[in-house]
Amino acid sequence: MSKDTNADLIRQFIVANPTITANKTLARELIKAYPDKFSDLEKTRFLVRRVTGSAGRVFKNPELRRYKITSDKKVSSFNWRDPIKPLQELKKVFDKGKGSQDKAKWKVKTDGEICVIVVGDLHAGSWATDYDQLVAITEEIINIPNLYVILCGDLLQMSIKLRGVLEVSDNALPPKWQFYWLESWLKDIKHKVICSTWDNHSVMREEVATGFSNYADIFQRHTIYHDNIGHIDVCVNDQIYKIAVAHFFRGRTMYNPCHGQMRYMRMTSNDREICIAGDSHEPGIMVYNEGGSSKRIALNCGSIQNGGYGKRFFSLVNSPVFPCFTLSEKTHEVTPYWSVKEWLNK
Repeated sequence: MSKDTNADLIRQFIVANPTITANKTLARELIKAYPDKFSDLEKTRFLVRRVTGSAGRVFKNPELRRYKITSDKKVSSFNWRDPIKPLQELKKVFDKGKGSQDKAKWKVKTDGEICVIVVGDLHAGSWATDYDQLVAITEEIINIPNLYVILCGDLLQMSIKLRGVLEVSDNALPPKWQFYWLESWLKDIKHKVICSTWDNHSVMREEVATGFSNYADIFQRHTIYHDNIGHIDVCVNDQIYKIAVAHFFRGRTMYNPCHGQMRYMRMTSNDREICIAGDSHEPGIMVYNEGGSSKRIALNCGSIQNGGYGKRFFSLVNSPVFPCFTLSEKTHEVTPYWSVKEWLNK
């Protein structure tokens, strides 16, 4: 008989004889009851101790038998399908509450062409920003008829990325007051804003710290806001102009400030005819043919900030240039200009 069978026999004997308490007595009685299975007293006593445990007579009370212990331990039960429906419902709620958009349409009815200025990298709130130029740009946007604007990000300085004391010391206005400034400024010009986009100075820096951007929230409450690359169709009367906009596009090169935009239209979205960005503080305009018959225009805006970072690593001279382009109301025609002044003096 195996040891396991002997153990089962001992358990059965203990249950059947609850009055026998001592292991040695149990061993003697087992030898008497099963002489063909148990003969040596010490070996039998050892087997009894293995069954009852070192704590003694576990089987004295049948309620204490270890092999009858029960519990209400929770057993995990999960199927991948279980959360799908709740997630779908929650996604509908989030999508409804989202204020940014990937694609948009903006329409205007007009008797003449419109001009669209590309404005970004104002860095309001920085000690290094030219605030005379900021006021002048704002007055142009507000007061010049048929002049509209696409905002390309970095409108605030928001030195909140803790890379160094000098950098964060460039907040002439504390971050909270930069946001107050932005919303007030935007309320004055929002009727002239076609769309706006994300940036790295405010949106990405806020998202790193909190997963949320107050900058983005302000824009999506007042304007068409693209939280990533945006495709916007600008409709001037019956003419539809297809524009892509972002703070910057991959593929930028020091030899061509518009290369990222050109690459994007060529490699990713060749239905776009105009592509706009900023970020590098280097203004640029490219008018070129793609595929032999498609006229394309890429624009990049400059900056009115001339800070220590730029003067140390790039140039002592900044480029406060904000290119613009006209959209004809009669025929499908796009004409770029180096500045609003150049457009007005054509």
